[in-house]
Amino acid sequence: MKLLNRLHSIQFKLTLTFLLILLPLVSVSVFANNYSQSILDDQINDRTRGALLTTLEYVDQLTKNMDQQTLLISLNSSIVDIWNNVDNPLSPDHLYGLHTVQQQLSALTNVNGSIKEAFIIHGESGNGVSTMTGGLRWPDVKQEFWFKQTVNSNGGLVVHVPTAKVGGPSAYLNNDMIYYSRLLDMQSNSKEPNVLVLAVDKASFRKIIQHLQTSDNMNIRLSYNNGFVLETNPGAMHGNGNEADVMSIKEESNFWSIELEQPRSELFKLTHRLQQFTYLIIVISIIMAIWIAWLVYVEISKPLQKLLAAFKQFSGGSLNTQIVHRRKDKFGAVMNGFNRMAEAQRLLIEEDYEKELRLAKSEFSLLQSQINPHFLYNTLDSIYSVAFKNKIHEISEMVINLARFFRVSLGKGRETFTLEETVQHLMYYIRVQQIRTDHFTVQIMLEESTKSIQILKLLLQPVVENAIIHGLERNSSGGELRIISNQAGDTLLIQVEDTGMGIPSEKMKHLSNELSAITSHSYRISKSSPPDMYFGLKNVKSRLKLYYGEQADLHVHSVENEGTRVTITIPLGKDEAR
Repeated sequence: MKLLNRLHSIQFKLTLTFLLILLPLVSVSVFANNYSQSILDDQINDRTRGALLTTLEYVDQLTKNMDQQTLLISLNSSIVDIWNNVDNPLSPDHLYGLHTVQQQLSALTNVNGSIKEAFIIHGESGNGVSTMTGGLRWPDVKQEFWFKQTVNSNGGLVVHVPTAKVGGPSAYLNNDMIYYSRLLDMQSNSKEPNVLVLAVDKASFRKIIQHLQTSDNMNIRLSYNNGFVLETNPGAMHGNGNEADVMSIKEESNFWSIELEQPRSELFKLTHRLQQFTYLIIVISIIMAIWIAWLVYVEISKPLQKLLAAFKQFSGGSLNTQIVHRRKDKFGAVMNGFNRMAEAQRLLIEEDYEKELRLAKSEFSLLQSQINPHFLYNTLDSIYSVAFKNKIHEISEMVINLARFFRVSLGKGRETFTLEETVQHLMYYIRVQQIRTDHFTVQIMLEESTKSIQILKLLLQPVVENAIIHGLERNSSGGELRIISNQAGDTLLIQVEDTGMGIPSEKMKHLSNELSAITSHSYRISKSSPPDMYFGLKNVKSRLKLYYGEQADLHVHSVENEGTRVTITIPLGKDEAR
């Protein structure tokens, strides 16, 4: 039920509306961010592949250059003839020719800076000449993997990268070199051919691919014929534990291949910041939407709550209800309209009540005018004389007290009497009831300072009547009626107590509810509720509220079979409070 109420609440509807308005913007932002990321990814891939292909062209060009150099040397007849006509190049008889070959090879290495060493191996003896060491003795060269591969290539160029995995360890070859080999005499049918070898430092290849190295976390790997050649930063990828975060691009050209590895987080560092900024803006926008929805809700709910509270207060009987505000908007206009309506309603109700009050007064005055006091007094005097003459003292006393009671009750002019006069007048009525019931006593305890205080005419009579008829009269064992007054500051307290039968708890609860409904703004007794035994008490409280205001009150406390106490509270003016 609470969830359903929240779904129908204004706050939920406003928040949902703002979020729905924000949804297309958020969707477009997320789509644009992801789409731009995809475009950037494609552009980076295309540019990287282009750079890798360009680098491979340089590497391939270097290989082609080595192919041309080895081809030129293998076709050089002066060099070929020298090696074909010797059985051992290192013998003293061939030193001059060997020196000539070495000079030609040295000239080649001097012209081409990529070639670090050039040497020729005599197939029959295993000896040779090198630009670095001069004479070269390599008796087991025929067992080398690269040598066999060169012999079997039928004059083609062989590229050899020394590694432990390919051909095993070599006695002469350096792992920091890449070797290009070819048969020295491609036209020779010798079973033990001579082999020309050019050695290129891997640093030359590293220089070619080094320009691609733009980050310390990047690694570039160069391979030939699926065999590893070199890499620029071997430990870069080992420190990155997330393989999914690594971008790998591989390109191939002839037998060469190059592969670039780089963390995506580094590639898209700037775009990732932009993405984070976009998501941050989205989160802030959602929070702002919820906050603005809450502010709008507060701006709407506060005046509505004020209006609702004012309506409840007004419907509860507070006719002076007014909404205090400084608003200049539509809600201010509505509140002003409520204030005007409440004021008009209050005036209408008070005017209506005043009409009823004037009507009641006129009816009472008409009743008084219809009763001829002299006729009533003469009749009562005649009854008194007959009773006194016949010595019927109870009747004579009842008649004389009744006459005195009516003389004040039906008297015109004064609306208020002092408390002392009120009690004296009330004693005429009490004495009549004592003679009639003959089983209760009366105790009057008036504080001296309260005797001269003016109170409404006949204010206490309904309370005393209620105590006698509904309390003491029903108590067969008799009882006591007490009237007590005292002054507490600027308040007069009058208590009428009886030791009669009391009021049952259910009736007491009902009476308390009806009495609490009577206020200075709601002082009329509902015509829809039929008169009951406590109508007099409600009428007294209504007169108190009407005449003395909201501070005046009537409170009833009763315990069944023990008695009832009615307390009347009357606020005093400055003169009376002295």
